[in-house]
Amino acid sequence: MRSKETLKFGELAINLFGAGTPQQKEEKQSIKEVARNIAADNCIKAVYPAFTDEAFSKTMDNYRTFIAEYNTRTHEENKAIKTHNDKVKELLQLKEYEKLTEDKAVFIQFFPKRYKNLSDREYNKEIEKQPAELQKLLLKRRIQTVKYSTEQIFQNMLHVYNSQLMKRNREYMGLGVRTLRPIQDLDVNAYFLTNLKRNNVHSLAICSKTVRNHRRRLEEAGVFVNSRFEGHTKGVKVVLNPEIIAIFDLQTNKHASTENQPVTPQEGKKFPDTNETTGAYKDEYKKSKDATHSFGDKEFPPVTGSFHYKTVFYKNTGSNVENSPVGGAAQDVKKEKTLSDKLRERIIHRHELALGLSDGDYNNYIPIDIRILQKEAFSGTLTNEEYIELFIQDLFKTAIKLYRDATIYPGCWKNALNHWMQNKFRTYNGLPFNKASVFDSIQEIRWRLEHARKWFMRTGVTPLYPSNYFDITRKTNKEIGFEYTKKAWQNHLKYMESAPVKKRQMERKAALRLKDINHAKKYENQIKRFLKNKIALPDLIDYVQNNLPAQFYAKLPETLKNLELTFKP
Repeated sequence: MRSKETLKFGELAINLFGAGTPQQKEEKQSIKEVARNIAADNCIKAVYPAFTDEAFSKTMDNYRTFIAEYNTRTHEENKAIKTHNDKVKELLQLKEYEKLTEDKAVFIQFFPKRYKNLSDREYNKEIEKQPAELQKLLLKRRIQTVKYSTEQIFQNMLHVYNSQLMKRNREYMGLGVRTLRPIQDLDVNAYFLTNLKRNNVHSLAICSKTVRNHRRRLEEAGVFVNSRFEGHTKGVKVVLNPEIIAIFDLQTNKHASTENQPVTPQEGKKFPDTNETTGAYKDEYKKSKDATHSFGDKEFPPVTGSFHYKTVFYKNTGSNVENSPVGGAAQDVKKEKTLSDKLRERIIHRHELALGLSDGDYNNYIPIDIRILQKEAFSGTLTNEEYIELFIQDLFKTAIKLYRDATIYPGCWKNALNHWMQNKFRTYNGLPFNKASVFDSIQEIRWRLEHARKWFMRTGVTPLYPSNYFDITRKTNKEIGFEYTKKAWQNHLKYMESAPVKKRQMERKAALRLKDINHAKKYENQIKRFLKNKIALPDLIDYVQNNLPAQFYAKLPETLKNLELTFKP
């Protein structure tokens, strides 16, 4: 049962700290909508936004000026806060709170706990909303200034932001999009910032919590506005203050600006055709790495890489193709091959492969690393058909070990290749398995092929021609086909399943042996102590009877008799 005092205190707490009324909630929502609308009106718009050396330098100059003014205002604000807090402490020493009514005393007591999650300025504003008799008894919080170390973190954030902008620009360039639009928000991901590396050295020797603290400090200062939290596994989306950020538009070769007023009056050089995105520039621009995938063993591009801007903007690289949305392609820029491209090059025509197998070109062939096949299966760009063809060709290049001393014609190899491509890794209606399902069978088939090689070496049996040996209808032991090796694989799996049991049995037997050896050693040590007159006969008998197995106690008279000892009564 709750007491009347508890009920009274509960009602008092509801009156003091109850949830806001629907009208108040609507006011808060309207404030957020107004903030979003303001941010949308003042946002910077560009076609292909990026940070050039000049834009980065201008942004940092604006940042330093903005932070210096903010810190000056904060110092003045802290002086007023200190004056207020000194008066509050004097009143608290005089116990002015005892003159308050009960409900106001409770309010003063629980105010810090009620609003502890608010920022320092919001907390102080809540105090200012209270009546004067309560304000004079509430201590305000001191406002934190932006420290010098935040500038370094802000620079790395701009570097990450530049990489994010370049990734989006590559996508839009590929699609031929040239619409003026607001620049994307900065995705502040503490994990990527702490793992940012240059020359395999971490740029920031800090933890994720430190990054989040600096981000909140920049939000309080107004450098970041309209932040949005989108889950624990994602970064916080923030908008950079248009008064600070300076962005260069790669499409117009001008500094981007808001709709209301330009941020930076400087403009780039004027070209005969500023609306044409040249192919040479596009391919050079694609060399930029994405910040979200460039940590670890990769090196980040510089925040203001002059390679992208100085060496490209002021060259005549106009495309000869008229009315092209993205411009012509540069012929002197080589694109680095991906893992999928390299694997695709290993797939050759079956007739050419059959000739190579017949001529013995693959007698010393080394199979593809299974880790590479796994990576391609789960994150590569090969189609299912290409992946199946790649593995089957790799398997037959390995199967040449079965026929090193035999003469096999190309047609026999080609028939076997075609037979497997038409029947293996297929559904009942002829559709190919997906790459993940094919990968699950690779280890099994490779083991079976090696088992067959050892079996032919051990028994001296000559394998059938490839077109017959790899016939999937030969499933019995008398037909001597590759499909029968599946039974050996199943026996191997059973053995591997029973291996842990056998291992535990051997461990138990070994433990018993060690235990017996230890008992025998203890028995011999006690006999030696008895012979050296260190213990008496009763002590020997008690020890053997109470500490050793029964067979040692039964063996004790015989042992003493064999020693031909005589005892005095």
